[in-house]
Amino acid sequence: MPVPMTLWFLTALLCLGGTARALAQDVEAEADQEVRELQEPAPEAVELEMTSPTTATDEVEWEDSAGDEVEWEDSGEAKEGDEDHEEGPETFGDRFKRGDLFGYFDAQARFFPQIATSPVPGAPPLNNYWFNGSLAWEPGFFMNVTDNMNFELILFGRIDQNDRNRTHGDIREGFFELFFDEWTLGFGIHKVFWGVTESRHLVDIINQTDLVEDFDTDIKLGQAMVTTSYTSDKAGAFSLYVMSWARPLVFPGPQGRPTLPLPVDNDLRVYESRMKQGQIDTAFRWSHAMAGFDWGLSYFFGTAREPQLFPVTDAGGNPFALQPFYALIHQGGLDVQYTVESWLLKVESIVRGGQGPTFGAVTGGFEYTFYQVSGSIVDVGLILEYSYDGRDNNTFILFDNDFFTGVRLSLSDVGSTEFLVGSFIDAKDGSVFIAAEASRRFGDSWKILLEGRGYIPQANNVLQAFQNDAQIQVDIEYHY
Repeated sequence: MPVPMTLWFLTALLCLGGTARALAQDVEAEADQEVRELQEPAPEAVELEMTSPTTATDEVEWEDSAGDEVEWEDSGEAKEGDEDHEEGPETFGDRFKRGDLFGYFDAQARFFPQIATSPVPGAPPLNNYWFNGSLAWEPGFFMNVTDNMNFELILFGRIDQNDRNRTHGDIREGFFELFFDEWTLGFGIHKVFWGVTESRHLVDIINQTDLVEDFDTDIKLGQAMVTTSYTSDKAGAFSLYVMSWARPLVFPGPQGRPTLPLPVDNDLRVYESRMKQGQIDTAFRWSHAMAGFDWGLSYFFGTAREPQLFPVTDAGGNPFALQPFYALIHQGGLDVQYTVESWLLKVESIVRGGQGPTFGAVTGGFEYTFYQVSGSIVDVGLILEYSYDGRDNNTFILFDNDFFTGVRLSLSDVGSTEFLVGSFIDAKDGSVFIAAEASRRFGDSWKILLEGRGYIPQANNVLQAFQNDAQIQVDIEYHY
């Protein structure tokens, strides 16, 4: 290496110089000791001692080793400084590279043990199949745009074997959110969830239900909006939403299952607003947690998410399809959850006007959890809720006077194995809808989900249209 060779060369010169100087000083010492002492100052004597042959070798070895080490440290510091100088302030590209990619792939199989019911008496059903397969992908990306702004993008798409209405795509999230101390501001496509009950979410009105994805109404479509919120430790959170371009509710098509009494034709949909989908919707919500209570008060004005369905007849007066009508509504909502020890007491209620006569609806009940049953790691939760809905306005409502009973089982194991079995029982005629779910993770990336549904309807109950649509569903998901 260049630096060590230079050090050795300088050391050799010092050694030769020191030897010559020592000989000259010996001669001068013999001639005149006093003159030598006057001519040779004390620092020179120190220099001679430091550069003596024995000491010089040790010092040179240390200097060589240290020289290499110092050279490496100095080189590293210089390089780091150079990088800082070259990079400068963190750029948008740097933050983009640090963004988080996530999502999952889903392979789904649905099995239907019974022959489908024809919506038209005497005509063969178009959806008479026992198996339906589909593939879905939900990719996501999260990025910290600035120290005060986040961006999240979540897309979704599914390809279905039989139902063309179920082959669809959606932007679940495409949302910027800015933070200013107690204030937040967001804009883009977003999903917002309101509610506390298990069986039905009355107050959850911001997003449209992705009904073709799952009939239980828990999966939602993205909604374009601008939102702001203010949060106070003492007063709670106040949120304002301004929305447009309300999404229509898409039902299973003629070749989809479950089977509807009549197909819903979205091409015939009608809006009460002259702006149609461009209607500006507004919503406000206050939420607060105190003394075991979680409170929520909300108000919504705009296009209804649940359309009224009116039959369309042919020239002979026979109905052949259902036409959706989206009215302008105003709705006030209340949701409360009270937690005390192992009890969760829940209630959701709404009052809505605009879809015919003003009506009210309520869902309430409790969930009690037995933790670590019999000394094991298993938790068992018991659920009981009641739902009442006072509307009679051609909206598609399955449970308007029903009890829901359920059992939730959590094994608390490595795979987060969970089971949920529940049933809706009509308080009037005893019709029953049964649903069961189970899920488990395998390794770091895989998850399997099992679902089963069955219908035991009585005459003239709306569930009668689905009595042959019992199904078993298997999903295998890969998460990344």
